[in-house]
Amino acid sequence: KSDEVVVQGNPSIVTLPVNIFPNMGLDINLKQELEAQNVSVAEGVFLEELELEITDTAIADDDDEDTFDFVNSVEVYVESTKSGSALKKQKIAEVTSVPDGLTVLPLKTQSSVNLKPYIEEGMRLVSEGNASVPEDDVSLLADVTVRVEVL
Repeated sequence: KSDEVVVQGNPSIVTLPVNIFPNMGLDINLKQELEAQNVSVAEGVFLEELELEITDTAIADDDDEDTFDFVNSVEVYVESTKSGSALKKQKIAEVTSVPDGLTVLPLKTQSSVNLKPYIEEGMRLVSEGNASVPEDDVSLLADVTVRVEVL
């Protein structure tokens, strides 16, 4: 799971479509994953599933039931956190249509991108999309499933 992030809401600007998605930190401990499989070297790490989940936060009202209704589309990219990295930002997932009422939003993944170099340098997920500003703050995180290919 990624770090939790908050999409800032504003009840007076709910119709303007904007890119309101913050970056999400994601820490994958490759060494730990390899030890769990009793191997020492990974050939590649590939994204299998990615879902965005709305989370409960201390700032949420008790009666507040947030959904992804404010979202029209989302693209998720992976990028390195290393300063001066030669790794390019790459699209790894997207959703082009969001049904009403969802609190978990599954994205279509591109499992051909090898995440291993990003993990080794430090990686983050960068989200872009088209959405309306929600009426109030919405907190969310990314739930990621990866496939580790070993030598």
